[in-house]
Amino acid sequence: MALNPYFNKFKNLPEQNLVEDLTIEAIKIHGMEMFYIPRTMIVKDDFFGEAPYSRFNSFRMIEMYMDTTTAFEGGDQFTKFGFEVRDSVKFTVSRKRFKRETGMARPLEGDLLFLPLNKGLFEIKFVEHENPFYQLGKLVSYQMTCELFQYSEEKMATGIPEIDAVEEVAFKLQLSLGVSGATGTFTAGDFVYQPSGGATAGEFSAATTKATVYAWNPQQPTSIVLVDTVGGWSLTGGYVTKSDKSAYYPISASGSSETFGTLIDHSNEIIQTEADVFMNFDETHPFGEP
Repeated sequence: MALNPYFNKFKNLPEQNLVEDLTIEAIKIHGMEMFYIPRTMIVKDDFFGEAPYSRFNSFRMIEMYMDTTTAFEGGDQFTKFGFEVRDSVKFTVSRKRFKRETGMARPLEGDLLFLPLNKGLFEIKFVEHENPFYQLGKLVSYQMTCELFQYSEEKMATGIPEIDAVEEVAFKLQLSLGVSGATGTFTAGDFVYQPSGGATAGEFSAATTKATVYAWNPQQPTSIVLVDTVGGWSLTGGYVTKSDKSAYYPISASGSSETFGTLIDHSNEIIQTEADVFMNFDETHPFGEP
C-alpha cells in the first residue's frame, strides 16, 4: 500500500532547513570554539594507508558541541609500555558550518582538534555522518570520535604557541659541523637534506635523507639540531644542505654515530627522576617494589 501523499515527512525542504538552522543555533549557544587542524601528508604509505611523516600547517576556528559532558572517556592505564593516558571525547559539528569555514567536504580521520578548555590536542579517529539519523530526511551534522593525540615526529607549524609546543618533545638529532668549505646560515624551520655527490648535488624533493632545522649554533664548534629526520645521515663525507642550496656545511664525523649524532629527549629523564623517588627498578627489584 502506498504512503499517504498528503503527509510528506522526508522531502519538505523548508522543514529540513529549519532543523539545520536550529542545529547551528544550538551549537553556537551550547558549544565552544574549537581549532580544527587539517593534516598534510608529506610521505604516504599507499600499501598500509598510513602517513609516517605529516605536517600540521594551519587551523580554522569553528564552533562544536561536546557530546561527552561528564568526563573524558578511555581513562588512564598502566600497560606494559608504561603509563598511558587514553582520554577520548566526542564532538558534533554542523555540516553546513564546517564546509563554509574549512572548504572541506567533511572532517577527516587523522586531523586534529585543539580544545582550549583544557589545552588538549585530540586526533580524529572516526567520523560518524549519520547521527542523528536523517532528521526529516536530511543529515545536518557530523559526530567525531577523538582520542588524545600521541605525537610521533609530526611537524607542528600552525602559528599557535600552545599547539606548536607539542614539537618540543620531539626526538632531536644533533650534528657537529665543520667550517671548511661551508657557507650560508640556517634558521629554525629551514628544510635541509644530505646530497649525494657534493655539497649542492640533487634536489631536496628527491633526497632520501632530510630533516627540519630545530636550532643552529654558528659559534665554534658549530652544531645543528634537527627534527623530523627522514633517512640516515652519512658518517663520512656528508653535508647538511639547505633546501634552496643557499647554505651547506660538512658533517664532522669520526666513524661512529655516537660521536657525530646524539638523540636528545629529556622527557624520559624527567619521568625516571620522578619514578626513582618511590619505585626501585634495579636487578633485585624487577617489579618495582619499594
